[in-house]
Amino acid sequence: MEGLTAVKTHRAQSNQEPEPALTIRSSHKVSRHGEDVPKVATRDGVNQHKKVSDASTRKGIGCTSPEDALHILRSQPDTETLLTILSQLKSGSGFTKLFSLAYPGPLQGQIVNTLVIAITPTFWASLDGKDSRLLVKCLSNITGLNAVIARLRALSNDSAADKSHELQDLFDLTDLLLQGDDFLQGLWSGLHASGSEAVKLNLAWKELANLLGSARIVGIAAQAEDVVWQSKGKVRTKSLWLSNSAEYCTWIGRNIASLSVHSAGNAHQNCAQDAAKVLDRSLGLRQPVSLMKGLVGRLFSSQAKETPLQDAAVAFRTLLGLLPIFRKREFIEQCLQWFSGLLTEEGLVGDAMASTQSKKTAAAASLLEILLKTDKNMQHGLIELLADAPRNAALSFPVRLAVICALSAANSDELQTLLERLMATFSDALFISHAPIIQQESLAQTLLLTAGYLHRDQPMAVFVTARSAGHMQGVSDRLGASNERARWLGMVVAMAISQVVDKEGQKMDFGVEETRTEEAVWYRNLVELKHQPGTLDDFSRLLRESETKKPVRRKPRQAGLEKMPNINGKPVFGPPRPPPPQPVASQTEVVGEKISEVVESGDDDDDDDLTPYGKPDSDPEDSDEDATLVNRNRPRAPVYIRDLMRMLADDQNAERFQLAIQHAASLVRRKSTFGSEVKDHAVELLSTLCNLQDPFDTEDCDELRLQTMIAVLLSDVGTLGPWLSKHAFAEGYSIAQRCLMFTALGLGGRELAGFKTEDETFNPQLQNTEFPSKRLPPRMHAIYTGAQQSTKRLEAAHKSVENSLIQPLALEAADQTTSHLNAVKVRSFSSRLSSENRTKRKPNPNLLAKVFGPAFFAPLVGRYQQDIAAYGSASILASAPFVLVTFLKTIALLLHASGPATLNLAGITAEFWDLLLGLRVQAAGDISILEAVLFGLLTLLEVNQDGYQRLAADIPRQIAEAQQWVQVVFENVGGGEMVVGGGSQEEEKVRTLAAGVMVKLGEIVKGEQRRLFGAEVG
Repeated sequence: MEGLTAVKTHRAQSNQEPEPALTIRSSHKVSRHGEDVPKVATRDGVNQHKKVSDASTRKGIGCTSPEDALHILRSQPDTETLLTILSQLKSGSGFTKLFSLAYPGPLQGQIVNTLVIAITPTFWASLDGKDSRLLVKCLSNITGLNAVIARLRALSNDSAADKSHELQDLFDLTDLLLQGDDFLQGLWSGLHASGSEAVKLNLAWKELANLLGSARIVGIAAQAEDVVWQSKGKVRTKSLWLSNSAEYCTWIGRNIASLSVHSAGNAHQNCAQDAAKVLDRSLGLRQPVSLMKGLVGRLFSSQAKETPLQDAAVAFRTLLGLLPIFRKREFIEQCLQWFSGLLTEEGLVGDAMASTQSKKTAAAASLLEILLKTDKNMQHGLIELLADAPRNAALSFPVRLAVICALSAANSDELQTLLERLMATFSDALFISHAPIIQQESLAQTLLLTAGYLHRDQPMAVFVTARSAGHMQGVSDRLGASNERARWLGMVVAMAISQVVDKEGQKMDFGVEETRTEEAVWYRNLVELKHQPGTLDDFSRLLRESETKKPVRRKPRQAGLEKMPNINGKPVFGPPRPPPPQPVASQTEVVGEKISEVVESGDDDDDDDLTPYGKPDSDPEDSDEDATLVNRNRPRAPVYIRDLMRMLADDQNAERFQLAIQHAASLVRRKSTFGSEVKDHAVELLSTLCNLQDPFDTEDCDELRLQTMIAVLLSDVGTLGPWLSKHAFAEGYSIAQRCLMFTALGLGGRELAGFKTEDETFNPQLQNTEFPSKRLPPRMHAIYTGAQQSTKRLEAAHKSVENSLIQPLALEAADQTTSHLNAVKVRSFSSRLSSENRTKRKPNPNLLAKVFGPAFFAPLVGRYQQDIAAYGSASILASAPFVLVTFLKTIALLLHASGPATLNLAGITAEFWDLLLGLRVQAAGDISILEAVLFGLLTLLEVNQDGYQRLAADIPRQIAEAQQWVQVVFENVGGGEMVVGGGSQEEEKVRTLAAGVMVKLGEIVKGEQRRLFGAEVG
């Protein structure tokens, strides 16, 4: 091609993929006939298709049919291959036949289910923002939404295993999937772009409307969120928007509005009908404030400048016109409930409130006029609403005024029907005697407003009603009513009607002081109110003010009075009674939100209500000014166990190794409840972790390796517990590696018993208070204190359990020594009781009790006995006291976590007791071993606390030997006669443990003596 110059030519090698023979820099220009023109990137004379995404050019294996794409997705693809397939599925290009995920079908369902069930839990945590949005785009269809919601429900109801990791990933995916106001419009466009049969499309959209318009999504999301929080050991303090019904309904309303606006400029007639189907179902959610705020606010808010208000009004009228009759009436009722929250008088008094309230009423009437002008069904529904006293009283006075104003402008003939029905109800004897006064007041106000507007258009209609027998009888019945307020309302309404229809000098006047109060004047002047509907610009301004106004402290009323709109230049005062209560549904707007009182001040910042935008996705790799230094082939986090093992074995690339060790524990936990991949590679992976070295001085490498070993162990305790116990005594491992294996067994078993939260709370890594100057440099410190570092968390758990065992004994001793101080005893008991109540929580299921014997105790004790029998004093357990101490503490912690419900507890107790008594000689030479032995005995006695009688019958000789030996320890330790290598603190701890063991052994002996010789013994 003329004017094109090859920049670089590259020949593909046999072991590499072929690259384009011609590479052109997009910013380079060449001269042709003396003119500078930009080059066009071409290859073989064919222009590249601009719609193909960048991901499609990645290194990967493409496919020519959707069946091949499904096969590749099911074959555990790598990340690059996955992104290539997702790019093809998103665009639909590269296939030999037309294919789209937007159309529901069997093949689409299989692909989407594979993406949700297999791909998402495997890859989601390792995908960056751009790649994760590519996966979301492939699921942005009806089939994808159904699959995600179904998966959320299945995982929430599955109590067999911990699914919190996969649930959290699904939450993040669902949040991205449903975000935005154009989600519904995108689904509709993609569905109808497939060009399929109309019947199938209608069925698919009906299913979508049933899903979105029901409470199923909110309920499933809330249940899944509870499962996630409970797995973390926390109580849910706030909800995500998807599990908050108010925020969800607002989102539904905005999406319906976007689709209805789209239908106005779309030639397809089904667009508006499909939007009406979703609205029809959404009205059943009974969230009027949230739904109307999203729907009407999205259509008429001034922030939506891309749609003119007139076009929005046409789309709004078309949308409501397609609703069934009963849904139209329900819509108008919910709309009025929303208006009751918009048209308030808070923070305004006097003339300022009068002018502002008039503008608000006129603005609300402008929208109601659009609804009523051409729709008889809505007019009749509105009359039914106003004529019903209970529902009438649920509306605020400004809303009723706006309704009468709009109904008068739309069809004044209907006002006569409304007046007749209001008059009949107001004059009914049963209503006068039994209806609540608040309903009678609201009905009287609506009656007077209707009479005033009707009299200006049809004076004779009001005259006939005033002269009717029903009205006269009603006035008579009210004058004879026993309720003083009912009588007063009868006189006020009669005087107001007479003021309109009678001539001067013939107007009714009862001549009592009650009819001359300011409240009575306000009622009588209601017939003179003259409001006209405003414009849509006024309504848009009202919405903007309601979104941006700040709550202020309301000024106190003066003598209980408030001014209402001016009439003929004279202010009309409002009644001193509180305004009618708002409907219950209007309160749902604040559900899940924190309500705070804003104190009125003169120096408030106007920017307090502005919400800052979130930071865009950043790529630190692209921040370098020199483009040649940017690494485009940076490694990704592993998504398969085999990839994890390869990356852990890489001692040449620090970034790959560190990325693998950082994501190893979370990957194993996610995969443990997902398929059999972890179990298939568990032994090999655990062996890799036991022998793992850190060639790159990775931060917190030991802690990350320990977390991964625990995660692998818990994936198959029955198999990996004995395997790890065996290798802890095998040759070729260092002391630090052996201690790390014991720590993994101890902490893994405690997590299985439900003590994960406690162990994380006492994690020394989170509570590092050691002074830095007392430590060696990090590299030297790791060499000389490797064993101590690997058992930090195990030691923290040991201290916690030790304190919990000793503290009750100390409190009991304190109570006995202060028996003469009753006040002290009461205070001590009450403080402990309140502390126990504060720390009481729902117990976790103890799964360790079932497997402690065969998976932990028997393999550990059996390998210990074999090692001692084979090597004697040359055994690592005999020559390195630290390893023996770690071994004993591991078994004791596991036994304590397993608890009294341990299977075969009697056999385990006898065998462990013999093992501890056999270490008395070694304990005499090292105080750390002595402390571990006493801790083991105390743990045995604590676990068997409810079976002291059984212990006395099964192992009487061991109990007697232990009692004599512990008594000697207690008497000699502290004087330096029994053990060496200890300090004052260690000796004090040993004496405390010995005292605890003596107390419990004494209880066993005394109990046995009472049983044998009677209660007088002892």
